[in-house]
Amino acid sequence: MSPRNSEYLNRPETYIRPEMVSFACSAGSAMASCRAMLTLVILLAAIAAQDWVLDPALPSRLSDKDLARGQALYAENCQRCHGADGDDTSQEGITPLGGLSLRLGDPRNRNFGGPSFRARGRIYSPEEARTLMGYILTLRGEKGFARPDALVSPYLLDRKRSRRTYLVIDVRSESEFRKAHIGNAINLPPKAFAALRRPCLAPDLKNRIVVVYDDGTKLQAAKVWRALYESGHRASAILDGGFRRWVSEDRDITPAISTSLRATPLIDSAAPNGSSRASTAGQPVLRLRFDWRRTVNDRGVRDSSELTDYLHSAGFRGRGCYRLAAGSAPADLLVFELHLLGFSVDQGVDSIHVLPDS
Repeated sequence: MSPRNSEYLNRPETYIRPEMVSFACSAGSAMASCRAMLTLVILLAAIAAQDWVLDPALPSRLSDKDLARGQALYAENCQRCHGADGDDTSQEGITPLGGLSLRLGDPRNRNFGGPSFRARGRIYSPEEARTLMGYILTLRGEKGFARPDALVSPYLLDRKRSRRTYLVIDVRSESEFRKAHIGNAINLPPKAFAALRRPCLAPDLKNRIVVVYDDGTKLQAAKVWRALYESGHRASAILDGGFRRWVSEDRDITPAISTSLRATPLIDSAAPNGSSRASTAGQPVLRLRFDWRRTVNDRGVRDSSELTDYLHSAGFRGRGCYRLAAGSAPADLLVFELHLLGFSVDQGVDSIHVLPDS
């Protein structure tokens, strides 16, 4: 590990897509013209066959048989490099597949109708590609979450953050940000966020994939993530392990502040956020004692089974109405972690109403 990072650590594609086609035909060559027309027809057909490629809801439109076929294709052609859960990155240049639905908004993924099909020496039919892509979108990643897209690993962010479609928000204090931060990040200090009554992403940033990070506790990152999610910006995630894990993995940091990015990524919205407020009248209220320290470790949020076991021991029983016991951590991190597990959560005045995923 470099001394620079040590200092901060110790502080309290055969996917179905048309290839680029070029052709030339002389004015007097009818045969060449026919070939050109045939190529164009094939090209348009290939494009039409890909309408599903960028749709995160694809798995829900596939039958169990289709998904099983996709799983078999994945095991035969992809698992060797990407691993059973999609997140094996032991081979250089491999991009994690768990939580891919978050990244479908990136225009560069328009050439990702599935994994790198050419690498296995065969061409897939459109139907094969459709079932394979559908299965890939069900992969839960190394930690097994129902919504792995909401959690981004340092490895993945390091590969993606230079793209203009990504917006990285550092929610630590301004002084911490000025000492060092992830390159191209924008600072949103806690005080600036607290001053926003209805936080939402600035209009010119609406098409960005947002990744939020704090020191690693996720307490502040969860507040900002929740505000973004409830304002309707679903392409939002938290950096797993935060800045501390980023530094521990010896990834690049900088004190330089970019002048090409807007100073304030979030603004006040005139409209109320999109979260629901379900009535809890007549429902039994269960007590939940939430200790956030039991849900994280040095590498970020604990995996799905460990998190589920802890929440059960703390009194969580699935769908229902909960009141946080005195001394519990603020609800935002709990809301985020329940989201990872597949629940939708609505916070009332003094209780948390847990809703099934819609």
